Amino acid sequence: MSQHDEAPPSAPPPSIRPHRRLDARDSAVDSLGRPTWATLEIFQGMDDRAVESLRAAMTPILYKPGEEILCQGEDGEDMYVLEQGRVRIRVRSDMKDTSFESSLVAPALFGEMSLVANAPRTATVAAETSVRCLRLDRAAFEHLVSGNPAAAVFLTRVVGERLMESGSIRQVGKYHVTGRLGAGAVATVFEAVHPELGQLVALKMLSHALVYHPGFADQFRHEARLVASLSHEHIVRVLDTEQAYGTHFIVMERLTGTLLEDLIESGQRLAWGAIRRILKETCLALQYSHEKNLLHRDIKPSNIFLTEDRRAKILDFGIAVSAEASEVESGHLLGTPYYMPPEQILGEKLDGRADLYALGIVAYELITLEVPFDADTLDELLRLHLHRPTPDPRARMPECPDDLVQFVRQATAKSPEDRFATCGEAAAFLQTAGELPLVNKLELSTLAISYHPSKGPLVARALRELDAQLDDVAGISLLYGHQASRHEE
Repeated sequence: MSQHDEAPPSAPPPSIRPHRRLDARDSAVDSLGRPTWATLEIFQGMDDRAVESLRAAMTPILYKPGEEILCQGEDGEDMYVLEQGRVRIRVRSDMKDTSFESSLVAPALFGEMSLVANAPRTATVAAETSVRCLRLDRAAFEHLVSGNPAAAVFLTRVVGERLMESGSIRQVGKYHVTGRLGAGAVATVFEAVHPELGQLVALKMLSHALVYHPGFADQFRHEARLVASLSHEHIVRVLDTEQAYGTHFIVMERLTGTLLEDLIESGQRLAWGAIRRILKETCLALQYSHEKNLLHRDIKPSNIFLTEDRRAKILDFGIAVSAEASEVESGHLLGTPYYMPPEQILGEKLDGRADLYALGIVAYELITLEVPFDADTLDELLRLHLHRPTPDPRARMPECPDDLVQFVRQATAKSPEDRFATCGEAAAFLQTAGELPLVNKLELSTLAISYHPSKGPLVARALRELDAQLDDVAGISLLYGHQASRHEE
């Protein structure tokens, strides 16, 4: 303990070490004027506004060589950013034997798990050299994220890294984390095992930036119950939820196979029939969820999984919402801009045709291996979705069948009124297209032949001859069957 620990009653608690405060502007910066700590991977993806807000919420502190900053076992509700200097970290298995000891050089982060989990310190940290730190306590953090939730995104990376470190936290509720499966804008997915059942599961950790949005917790609990009630062969099953480390975890069935995104990025082109089937199965799953009054809002290749037997399954209902809600009511825009329908961009009330638009963009990407709209800025990308018609995929793939061209065009119409009425209708279109080859446009004619049973052989022979004549003609498929009369039954 340092000599400064004998403080009057008005002094801060022992876990907050004495220090000499610095001017808030006295901060280490890189050649571009960005704080050196902001270059750490854990802070990557934060916009300048979030970085500046986080910097303003932290208190600059200077420690002398040998001065203790944190003490193992003490309660802690703050974290430290090491801006300059070097600190020594000591972890003891008991109060006598040192089990781990190492140095940490700026820029670096320490003490963050106490802020996230409100847990006792797991290590003692002392200054080895003159040290400059930035301290963020819980009160300042809560105030920060109440006005700027995006500033909390770094906590997700903190927890994600600690979950994967040997000897660090590996437990989320009753589930033991065994590996990481992937990460996205709103969630990180881990592989975990149920300790009693031995069942492998996928454990999705929602971004802290999402969690701190006003009203999210109540919405999440409501929507989680709806998502858990979904039971469809083309929707990943949600098994459970957990709350830990300042965020929510969704427990799902563990799938084996590949993401549609990975197939596209590998440059692998799927057969036209496979594309139809994937789109149809996704439509059927969406129709089912829409009938349960639940919209997905983030359909994209990374949220469509192909199992080992090539069945499509929709992932990530983590930002799903009841059909009664709107983007305006939820208070923030969620989704992925490359696949976002105009009404979602404008914050209007959504229905199932919003998911259909996104699937139409996915269809274009499956056909061409490219997204139809891209731009240097987010604003320009959103303007393209609002005003520019989706390009004809035949400009990239001239051999694309007309039914898939029509599906893309109709599913991605700017006005929802011009799209398929429902995902069920879109699935029926794809089903029919798969059964009837197309050349220029889909035309279906029905011919009924009524005849006396005694003429049955003659009619059957005529149909066989017609079938033989049309068999080699591209774009025509003859389907016929027989309905027995009462005399034949």
